[in-house]
Amino acid sequence: MAMLDPLENNLFDLPDYENTEDETFPPLPPPASPGRDDPEWAQANGDPDGNQQSQTKDSAVTKQKAVKRPRPRLDAQRLTSERGLPALRHMFDNVKFKGKGHEAEDLKTLIQHMEHWAHRLFPKLQFEDFIDVVESLGNKKEVQTCLKRIRLDLPILHEDFKNNE
Repeated sequence: MAMLDPLENNLFDLPDYENTEDETFPPLPPPASPGRDDPEWAQANGDPDGNQQSQTKDSAVTKQKAVKRPRPRLDAQRLTSERGLPALRHMFDNVKFKGKGHEAEDLKTLIQHMEHWAHRLFPKLQFEDFIDVVESLGNKKEVQTCLKRIRLDLPILHEDFKNNE
């Protein structure tokens, strides 16, 4: 195999990096908040020409605090809401259980529907963890009151009151 001749293949036609000056670039502008470059966003937020470079915003950028978004929680309020316990009243309206001799299938169907209900109410939790939380919430007064109203077929939600009138 023949050796390659470096001069023949132009390997030395590279720029002279040793004696080249570095190019200077202007500093990058600070990153804008999401949506700031969008003119519609600017109009919706009271900035008529979509110009985000006003003095007040520049000074506020340095002191800006992180916005704390409240984490959704599985609490008594959520459990007694429209998608919570009251939703269970109609969950099995169209479910046909097979009865004697098919207990295992029927139980599987029941648990699948309960898992679906749990996921719709609070998707972050696995079903087993969801059950643990609901079990502890069962001691709360508002949850017990909600269950009592369901058992006595009393109105629970706003629309229940309207339907009874």
